[in-house]
Parts: sequence; C-alpha cells; structure tokens
Amino acid sequence: MAKADTSPDHHAINQLIIALFIGALPHFVYQPFWVGLAFVLMISWRLLHSYRGWPLPAASRWLKVLHNGTAALMIVLIFGQFGLTIGRDAGAALLTIMLAFKVVEIRSLRDYYLSCFLGFFLVITNFFYSQSMLMVVLMMLVVVLLTSCLISVNSESSALPIKRRLKLSVQMVLQAVPVMLILFVLFPRISGPIWGLPQDTGTATTTTMTEQITLGELPTQTGTTGMSEEIQMGKISQLIQSDEIAFRVEFENDVLPPASARYWRGPVLWQTNGTVWSPLPESERSRAAPQIGVRGEAYQYTMTLEPHNKRWLFALDLPTEKPAVVPAYMTSDAELHSQKRIKNRAQYSLESHTDYQLNPGGDPNLWAALQLPEGKHPRTRQLASEWIQASEGPEQYIDRVLQFFNQQNFVYSLSPPILQGDTVDQFLFETREGFCEHYAASFTILMRAAEIPARIVTGYQGGEVNPVDNVLTVRQRDAHAWSEVWLPERGWVRIDPTSAVSSQRVEEGMSNILPSERTSPRLIARNDTLVEVWRDLQNNWNALNTAWDIWIVGYGPQIQKTFLSRLGMDNPDWRKMAVILTLLLALTGIVMLLLSYYRRAHPDPVVRLYSLFCHKLARLGLNKSEHEGPLDFAARAQNHLPQYQQQIESITRLYTQLRYRHASDALLSELELQIKQFQPRK
Repeated sequence: MAKADTSPDHHAINQLIIALFIGALPHFVYQPFWVGLAFVLMISWRLLHSYRGWPLPAASRWLKVLHNGTAALMIVLIFGQFGLTIGRDAGAALLTIMLAFKVVEIRSLRDYYLSCFLGFFLVITNFFYSQSMLMVVLMMLVVVLLTSCLISVNSESSALPIKRRLKLSVQMVLQAVPVMLILFVLFPRISGPIWGLPQDTGTATTTTMTEQITLGELPTQTGTTGMSEEIQMGKISQLIQSDEIAFRVEFENDVLPPASARYWRGPVLWQTNGTVWSPLPESERSRAAPQIGVRGEAYQYTMTLEPHNKRWLFALDLPTEKPAVVPAYMTSDAELHSQKRIKNRAQYSLESHTDYQLNPGGDPNLWAALQLPEGKHPRTRQLASEWIQASEGPEQYIDRVLQFFNQQNFVYSLSPPILQGDTVDQFLFETREGFCEHYAASFTILMRAAEIPARIVTGYQGGEVNPVDNVLTVRQRDAHAWSEVWLPERGWVRIDPTSAVSSQRVEEGMSNILPSERTSPRLIARNDTLVEVWRDLQNNWNALNTAWDIWIVGYGPQIQKTFLSRLGMDNPDWRKMAVILTLLLALTGIVMLLLSYYRRAHPDPVVRLYSLFCHKLARLGLNKSEHEGPLDFAARAQNHLPQYQQQIESITRLYTQLRYRHASDALLSELELQIKQFQPRK
C-alpha cells in the first residue's frame, strides 16, 4: 500500500539521486564532458533544494524558463555531437540528460516512479559499453538501490529504516537470480552481440583496428600495435603498445609449443608500391587448396577470438585444416578466412604443426612474389645484385642478409625516425631503426631483388601463459610481421629478420622487453617481492576474467551448444530447449510459491508474537485493518481500552523496535513475556 502522501520525502529523493549518480557515473567516461557536467549540475540543484531550501523550477517562471532552456540546449548539443541518427552513444546521452532534468522536477509519486524506471533503463545502457565483472557488480548495486527506493515509497511505515529497506531489496533481487540463470543458460541464443547494437560493434571495432596497425597517414605520426590488411613503412615515429586482448588459446593436455615457435598466422601481403604492402585481390589469387606436408608433433587447441569486424581467423602457424564449427575456408597461401565478419567473440578448435612444408611443389602465385615497383629502391637492388652474385645459392644469400641485420648497427625500436623518400633505401643505409614491419618489408625487398620469391605474413608472435589456468593470452602489442621465401623442394619457409636484430623479442615475447613500469605500478616495480605478489594477483584476476569473458559475455550459440552437450543435451534444438526452459521455469515458480506459503505458515517470532497480541485485542472487537500501521492501531486500542494504555504502548514500542530498528534476543524475550502477561478484558 503506497503512502497517503502523494509527495516523496527528501530522504527518498536523496536516495534516488545516489542510485542515479552511480548508474550514470560510467557514462561520464563514454560521453562528452558536458553530459556529465549537466547531470552533476541538475542533481546538485535538487540536493541544494533538500538541504538549503533552494527553489525548484515550479516555484518561479524564470526558473522554469532556465530549466527548460537548458534542457533544449542539451538536446541541440546532442544533435550537434551525434547528428540526426540516434544510435548507442546518442541514445545513452539523451537518456542521461533527460533523467538529470527529470530529477529536478520531481513533485509527486508519479514523477518519482518514472525516475526510478528510467534509472533501470540507464543501468541497461551501461552494458552497451562494457560487460566486465566490475560493471556488473556496480550495476547490481544500482538495481538494489533503485529497488530500495521503490520500497521506501510503498512501505506501510514511514519509519522503515534504510538497513531494513536495503535488506528487503537484496532479498527481492536474489529471488530473481534462479529465473535469471535458467533464462541465461537455456534461452536459445542467436548470432550477434548480447549487449550492444550490431552497427555499434562493427563501428567501434573497425575504428580500433584501423588505428592499430595501419602504419601511416596519421597526423600525430603515431600508431598502435594491432592488425590491418596492409602495412605502410616509415610513416610512424612512435608505436604505442596496446594491451587489448586479440585472442586466447587453450591447448589440449596443456602441451604448448616453445615460445620461439608461437607464430599466429594472419593476412599474407604480396603487393607493394615501395611503401605500402597489401594482399592480392581476390580476382588475382589462386583458388587452389594449399599443399601442406607436416612432420613432428601436432598441437590441438581452442581459440577464443575477440571481435575485429574482419574475416581473418588466426591460427598457430601452420593449421592443417579449417575449423569445423565456424564457417570458414583456407586460401592457397594458408590464410584462414571466415565466411562472415567476426562481429562477436568466436570460438573454434584447430590442429597445427610448427614443422611443416607449404606448397613445396610450386605455388600458382609465385609471379606476385617477385614483383617490385619500377624505379624504387636503387641502392637496395644494387646491394642485392652484388650479394647474390657472390652467393652459391638462395640459402647462402639469405644467411648473408640475416648476418647484415645482425652484425651491422641495426636497432629494434618502438620509436623509429620518420622515413622520407625511398623508405627502404633510407632504412637500410641510413636510419637502421625500426620495428618488425621495417625489417620484414626491407628483407622481402632484398629477396625479390635477388629473384627469390618472398612475401610478408602478418599476425601475432608470442603471448603470455597464465599459470593459474594455463590459458595463453595474445594481446594487440604482440602483433608481428615476418617474411616467407619460396625455395625449391622446401616450399614457403618462414624467415623472421626481426630475430636477427632482437632475438629477445621472439624468444621471450613483447611483454618481457617492455619496461617493468608497463607491467606493474612504478612503486611496486622497485621491489622484487612486491612484483611477484602483483603478478600473482594479476594472474588470478586474468584467469577470472578469461572465464567471465568466455562463459558469460561470450555465451553465444556455439558455446551454449558446447555447454549443453556437457550436461548431456546432445544436439539441442529450439524445440527441446523451449520445453526444458518452460518446465524449469514452472518448477522454479512452484518452489517459490511453496516457500512463500511456508513463510506465511511459519512467520518469524516477532510477527508471530504480534499476531497473538492482535488476536487478543480482536476478541474484544478491536480488529486491525490491513492498511493500518502498528502505531495507528495502538492509538485506537488505547482509546477503547484506557486501562491497558501503558501495556499496549510498551508492547507496540518493543514490536516496532524489533521489526524495524534493532533485533536482539533480550528484546524478543521481553516482548514474549509482556504479550503473555497481557490479558485484556472489557
């Protein structure tokens, strides 16, 4: 029963403001600064009204004009920032602004209810940006607070303390958990992101990936490690290391390849204009299947690939077949391609060999592996001509080039100088500072100049193994590029010129050559013991995040099928899942009803004793109405039975204290004794 007063008190409004502020807090990071500023100003106005008596918009015509005018200005700013198309960002900003201005004009229970319900929608919008465990915990707190707000304006007693309201709110939320779990596990999944709009996923991912490794044409002359369909040599002066996860790998039987063999194959680049390298167009690429010969140990593993809005599927170099679950195909240059863009987390199993032969009998695209741009790299061509004439064969020439990188003053650097003019000539003969793209591109040019077929392979190299769950995590900072040369009877052979300059980069991984401040806080990095403790905490947290990302956030059709198969539901279809879902929901409802009846039949001792007190008064014709609170009922009983006024007042005081304020065994015993001694007569 709602309160008779149609206006919520300032305590209820203040609690609502706290809940809405926590719910809107993440949007202050995702949205333009003026969205957060407007929200803070509006709720501050409402708080100043509660504590200092500042007038609200309804109190003055000018204040109403100021309120409405500012709201209109915010809407204009939203359209100016996001345009006329309402998407994720614009919709979240509009909801945040509307809610802030609504709080200022709350005058009735209707306004209060509307603000609470909008708060629940605000909770949902946060999951469009992040589905991390911390976000879920934070939003669950907001749900509990909003539910407590609704309890505060619907409780029979206006003196219901905040602890009691929060306890009831938590109980109500926990009662919904079984239904939530059943729906989450069994409700049929469809392809696509759980939280987010498809266009948002694609747009956000495309932006990130483009900024990560398209080396060049950036006005700030900086880049970020990652993947792209092309590399552009010499236009980046600083390479920023990104900690974003590219994919995770779980090997069967915990058998991992050595660190130096962890090459994760991605796009293969054939064409160059002297600076930019790109793949062969589909129209020029052979559709013949690759010829793969394998030796040695096979590695079975499961890849969990983060969405990147492209069709690449990464694999340990070299996969022997395409994945069975994700619709995919393998090109003649051993690239794995999905038939659809990877817009949500994908999981697939593969088998790879690190000792292999690729197209040893010949390659239909060898012509493309010999092309050089006309008039480019004259000094490099001259050097290659001298060395190949002095070499007895391709293998000796390759060793000569690698010795050149190893013995000359070449430096592996994430902050190389900008190259101008002929980028390859300037790098090889002047600057000699660069990262993997510089060495892969210049090495490939040296090979082609000696008429040895060569191409660039991009992907990732290395990765970190978490000792807690033995899952290998590959991040965007592990992005790498290397070369492949074609040799008769051996086929395509991987040559990584970066290892000739910085063997540590390949053998130990990127994370081990970063400054210690990048992997642990600066103060902790000075103490080896604290560093170990910090790493242990990180490993446990990362293992928990991995399980969360795969089994909760990434719980799509494929993982749902795998999970249900483990439960004995082989090849579940929509019809079977719908039947099981209906039965479990019905069973859950029956259990909840039985628990409800049990609680009514076995109330807590305080309620049971008070019911006995009411029953004694009812025998004298004083029946307690359902809408009547304990204080109002006590006042009416005292008027009819003045001789028992003190006993009625004492029993009611003990009951309200036990029920709404503070419970203790001593007070409960006192209440039981007084009700036992209470024997009213007319």
